Amino acid sequence: MLKGPLLPRGESNMSNLCPPVFLVSLSSPEEEALCRALRVRDDQSDFIASNAESLEQAADSPWCEPLAIRAMQTGELVGFLMHALDPDENSRWIYRLMIDRNHQGRGYGRAALRALMAHLHTLPGGPGVALGVDPENIGARRLYASEGFVETGEVIDGELIMRRMST
Repeated sequence: MLKGPLLPRGESNMSNLCPPVFLVSLSSPEEEALCRALRVRDDQSDFIASNAESLEQAADSPWCEPLAIRAMQTGELVGFLMHALDPDENSRWIYRLMIDRNHQGRGYGRAALRALMAHLHTLPGGPGVALGVDPENIGARRLYASEGFVETGEVIDGELIMRRMST
């Protein structure tokens, strides 16, 4: 678990279009309530579980780590993500990555994904990271592909599985 903010590492492919973000563990009921209040656009609601559902899942699983995504410059909460270790295959999974509808289209998703990948690199587990994405969520598929995730051809619960090997 993160104790404080996690700053993205200075990766050479960081674009000026990605605003700096930091990831913070949810350590209080107030922080969890703020994350529950975040929403994607109405046309995206079928693509991702609600943050309330994700927090319930995290409470039931010792493998899940929910994190708030905050804008570095203002500290404002812009999104939520959750990852987990799959102990059966010893790999990391990104279970959720959402940016609030009021902050979409500004690069926060890419910045959060990069910050999360830097964080995952410091944790135990196999060399790969996997995620599932709704086949109709073209924006998310493009984002993940542009960050090195490859569609594997696997489908789990209707979601396309994408994987990226850590470097």
